[in-house]
Parts: sequence; structure tokens; C-alpha cells
Amino acid sequence: MRVLLPILCLLGLLAGSRAEDQPVWNLVAECQVVVLPQKVALPLLGDLLDETKIEAAYARIQEMIASGKAELVGNQIAKMPSGTRGVSETVEELKYATEFEPPSLPQNAPENIQALKEWPLTGITPTAFETRNTGVRLEVEATEESAGRQIFATVVCEHVRFLRWTKIDAGRLASGERLSVEQPIFHTAKSTCTLRLRTGQRVLLGVHKISGAADSLELFLLRITATRAGTP
Repeated sequence: MRVLLPILCLLGLLAGSRAEDQPVWNLVAECQVVVLPQKVALPLLGDLLDETKIEAAYARIQEMIASGKAELVGNQIAKMPSGTRGVSETVEELKYATEFEPPSLPQNAPENIQALKEWPLTGITPTAFETRNTGVRLEVEATEESAGRQIFATVVCEHVRFLRWTKIDAGRLASGERLSVEQPIFHTAKSTCTLRLRTGQRVLLGVHKISGAADSLELFLLRITATRAGTP
């Protein structure tokens, strides 16, 4: 037993030393959200899906952004240690009512229908609200593999647009006038993928139509790189 204890202690020290020697990896995920005219985007899709051609196609898209022929909607960058979750978002909060108290007659209201028709309007009162984030959000959970050469990642990229307000029927007054409340209409483009990539590899994550813009497509372009912690 006296002999085993020093051996066990030595093995523990060696194991600890090996764990400390393991490199710590940091990951950087970048996702561009780009809107292109459909007639320009469709011919590019084949190259964007080809590993050997995507970088050239990406360079052409950057040129179009610089010249104003394409719109860069978002360029989200999330940094995280390997094996953890990173989030990057650029959003604007939109608060809107979700529950309402209907109009009610005051006390001692007249019973005469004609008098009720001429009664001053009592409005619908909001009683509860919700907040919706509009904008671009990138969420990544990724792990480095093969000494930083590969990355296994689960990625969610989402773009929420506020489109317009719409009126929803909320009843009728005694005068016959209809009541309504306004509610927001949103458009969401979302891509969720689980991928195994080479470090630095760029991929086309999603292609989406834009509500109200039939002649445009929205592209999600993703790249994730791995570097050792402390590497300049």
C-alpha cells in the first residue's frame, strides 16, 4: 500500500499535466444576411452550394454590396470557447397590446336607444402587452474537433421584419360604428442547421423569399473558424 500511494499520486500529476497541456480553442461564427435581386441571386446559388466555388461567389456578392447592387442587412459575429453557446443580435423592440378591456357603458346610462347612439365614445383599453424583437439574430453552439481542423455546430439564424399594422374587428357600437384594434404583422426568415465544417469553411445556410418583394431573395452566408486561445 505504501508503494501504491506514490504511484497513484504520480499518475494523478501526469493526468493533470496532460489536461493542462490540451489547447483551449476559441470559435468565431460570422453570418452575413444579404438581399439580392432574384435575377442575380438565382444564377449564384449553384456556385454558393459548391465548396470549390463558394468563395468566388462570395467575393462577387461583396462587390455588389459595395456598389449598391445588393443590400447587407446584417453581419452578425459571435465569439465563444469551444463547446459553448454564442449569440449575436441586432434588434429593435416593438411593443404591442395583446389583451383589451372592451368599452363599457358608464353608470346610470340611459335606456333610450337613441340616447345610447349619441353617447360619447368609450374606447377599448389595452390591458396586456408583448414585445417582439425585429432584426437579425445568430445563435451558435459549436465544438472544435480534430485539433481545430473541423467544427461541429448547431446554428440558428433568424431575421424578423415588421411589415405593417392591420386592423382587427373588435365589435360595434350602438350607433353602428365598428370598433377595431391594430395588431402588427411580422415576417420571419429562419434557418436551423446542424453541420460539420472545416475551420474557415463558408456555407450557404439559407435562402428565403421576402414578403412583399417577389423580385428579391435573402441569403444567409455562414463561416466558423477555430483558433487556439492566446493565438494572435
